Amino acid sequence: MVKTKARVGVVGYGIIGKRVADAVAAQSDMKLIGVADIISDVRLRIAQERNYPIYCSVPDFEPSMREAGYEIVGYLEDLIKEIDVVVDCTPAGVPSKNFPLYREANVKLIVQGGEKHVLTNRSFSTFGNYATHLGVDMTRVVSCNTTALTRVIATVAQEYGVSDVFVALARRAGDPTRTNRGPINAIAPVLGVSHHGPDLETVMPQLKDKIYSLAIAGSWTLSHVHMLKVTLDTTPSKEDVVDLFKRTPRILIELGKQGLYDSAQLVEYFRDLGRPRYDRPEVFIWEETLSKDARNNLYMIYDVHMESIPIPENIDAIRAMLEMETDVMRCVEKTDKALNIFKKGAYEGTLFGGVVAKEKVEVGA
Repeated sequence: MVKTKARVGVVGYGIIGKRVADAVAAQSDMKLIGVADIISDVRLRIAQERNYPIYCSVPDFEPSMREAGYEIVGYLEDLIKEIDVVVDCTPAGVPSKNFPLYREANVKLIVQGGEKHVLTNRSFSTFGNYATHLGVDMTRVVSCNTTALTRVIATVAQEYGVSDVFVALARRAGDPTRTNRGPINAIAPVLGVSHHGPDLETVMPQLKDKIYSLAIAGSWTLSHVHMLKVTLDTTPSKEDVVDLFKRTPRILIELGKQGLYDSAQLVEYFRDLGRPRYDRPEVFIWEETLSKDARNNLYMIYDVHMESIPIPENIDAIRAMLEMETDVMRCVEKTDKALNIFKKGAYEGTLFGGVVAKEKVEVGA
């Protein structure tokens, strides 16, 4: 049965949850039924000011939430009875505790990249495996870094073929508000292969044994930066690749010498553009770093805003799971328009494993 409006609940109103809630509320074919949490501080004030119904996830916390001035309309059990899909954005380890409630209510479930793949035995990234998620009951939207890797690698793989990938990640020590994680006067390496390569294989299994990843964490908070090497099967020119990225959704490629020299300048630019929270859900590639060698290796450096990059993919996952849109590029176009990241001329054709749209079914009131 297909829905005219997806009824969505967001559990966890933190860094990701508040952005997912805003993104759901912006979609014309979705309705945010409510947000659930246990917090009683000013973060919930934003939800209240935006008229998002507030639910208490754990009854023991209801008195403190009411004392803080929040109107509680029900508990988590009440929320999930009213929705088609729940997007659980709670800290790692918490979603598994909520599983019994979700299963009993027969509600579709999305968890975030902080969870292990084995929790749902399925992971999602729009450009990697949208078509495999049509109608599924649960999935995990991969992490910010894996989202970025999927967008970039799936784009070049589809156009040119890919036989080998190496990525080195320079990761921020913590999100800007998590002051307990920094600053640190050190560079902390991941000892051994980082999880990003294996995580990418969960959404692009064709890259199994073809990708290796290393990572360090350092004393900054604005974003992650990837240094990527991709060995291509064919021989495009640099200009061909630049043109490909310029016509691909959710990827920006610009010359740093225009004033976007570093991650701080990116923050200032997107703040001046009027982006909420200076979010930049797009992968940003510094064009000067993109090059090819005689061995058909493609190199580039790009920026990943960890707080916002997986938000469009959460919205896409909702449409795929409810079979509201079976063509991946039509879904991406709808999401991007609603989030004001629309890129003219970037949504033509059936790409990234999409399928020809079939007649849609009624999914909700």
